[in-house]
Order: sequence, then structure tokens, then C-alpha cells
Amino acid sequence: MTTETDSKILIELLDNAEHLAGQFSGGYSGQFLSAEEFHSALVDSITKLKSGDNSQLDKLNVWFLPTSCWDDFVGSDGQDLANQISDLLVKMTNDKT
Repeated sequence: MTTETDSKILIELLDNAEHLAGQFSGGYSGQFLSAEEFHSALVDSITKLKSGDNSQLDKLNVWFLPTSCWDDFVGSDGQDLANQISDLLVKMTNDKT
């Protein structure tokens, strides 16, 4: 079961991820043409999540799965952070169903 604490931790981790992602440029991922494009989409998704749009959980879950967008752009620099986010997102998206 997802708790309010899980949601607060997720937002804090996502804010850290957004800050880290903003430090990268270039690159390519199947869904994004650059790290800048990914960062912009991440900011938008986090903003929507903070305002109560829980449909963002599914999108974020895909982005933070191992070998997905996050890994393509940030790589090992953000691996531990991504793992923490992914674990929470998997839990939260599974609780929705």
C-alpha cells in the first residue's frame, strides 16, 4: 500500500533527479532526442504530479526503469537515485491497479 510518506519521498527524489538531469546535454534515447528534451519533459511531469496528476506515475515509471531514458542520459552518475525512484514508482503504480 502506498502511503503519504512514499509520495513525499518520491517527490523529493524526483526533485533531486530533475536537478541532476539538468546537468547533462546531448545524447539520444528512443523517446527523446537530447538530455535537454528529457529534462524539460521531466520537469513538466514532476510539476503535474505535484499538482495531483497521478497519471504521471506510469510515465515516470517507464523513464526510470533500468536501461531506459534516465540511464541513457544520466548513466551511472544517477544509478542509485534512479533505483530508489524506480522502486517507489513500481510500488505506487502497482497499488493503482
